[in-house]
Amino acid sequence: MSRKILILSQAYLETTTDAVCQWLDYYQVPFLRLNGEDLFQWESLDAIPQNEDIAAVWYRRKVFQFPSKYSLKKEHTPTNYTLKRFLIDEFNGLHSLLFHTIDRQKWLNDPVIEDNLNKLHVLMLAKEYGLQIPFTEVVTRKTSVVALLEQHPELIVKPLGECIMVEDENDTKFKMLTVVVNASNLHRMPDQFFPSMVQEKVEKKYEVRAFYLDGAFYSMAIFSQNNQKTKDDFRNYDQERPNRTVPYQLPADVEGKLRKVMQELHFGTGSIDLMVDRHGAYYFLEVNPAGQFGMVSFPCNYYLEKKMAQVLSKAYLYEKEIHQ
Repeated sequence: MSRKILILSQAYLETTTDAVCQWLDYYQVPFLRLNGEDLFQWESLDAIPQNEDIAAVWYRRKVFQFPSKYSLKKEHTPTNYTLKRFLIDEFNGLHSLLFHTIDRQKWLNDPVIEDNLNKLHVLMLAKEYGLQIPFTEVVTRKTSVVALLEQHPELIVKPLGECIMVEDENDTKFKMLTVVVNASNLHRMPDQFFPSMVQEKVEKKYEVRAFYLDGAFYSMAIFSQNNQKTKDDFRNYDQERPNRTVPYQLPADVEGKLRKVMQELHFGTGSIDLMVDRHGAYYFLEVNPAGQFGMVSFPCNYYLEKKMAQVLSKAYLYEKEIHQ
């Protein structure tokens, strides 16, 4: 059987995957797109793609949302969160079987590391390789925050894990974004709270989103600092007055250090967020292995969807050659 490229994605709101698939069609490279939603149609484990049929794997997304027939019938009951978490864990148990079915070296990113990426570990790794990071601490008491504010005029609070959308009982959705903590709002903080990550607030000149692919960087500067909505977190998008974005070239030494971080993580692709302060210093913030790169590709004319298809095509041709 002819080997194929396997793309793990989702069925909805995934124009980037759509574009890469179109380029693979253009290059006449056979591929299988497996959306997370497809797993709900499997009749047996025989449906799992087999290692010998796959040349390379691009792990893009898991699933947009579960089919409506698997939604909970009674809304806003005390056990809803527990039941939703159980269903997610059940789905992940099936989805992650692919990590062990297909040889690890065939994946653009190590799937186990990607699925269990630890933000604190990545920050420490970046620092180990010579990148500057904001002062970072995990605290549980207001007194600790008071002490830190004596050293740093302002702090920011960020999740240790991934940001999520929060819904209230009226189905209103709220974004989980970066929040500033300073002397003026300290009174709103309880004396003790769940372990939370705080960082010094860096007075930024601009932000940089760099997409890493096959050893190369495609970067974009984001001028978010002069907009009240985006100055603390550019993901709080201003649709009426979007941030100015331009193609950007990172210094060679910064790219070299970032490349070492990505190699250490066994990632061949991913989005990296950095911040440049008013003195021109670069601060590493985080890496997102799934990395929404459409926001970099189109404004900067990088054609990253085409480049991704070329990387996958190269992997396909290599596997085809060694098995002839």
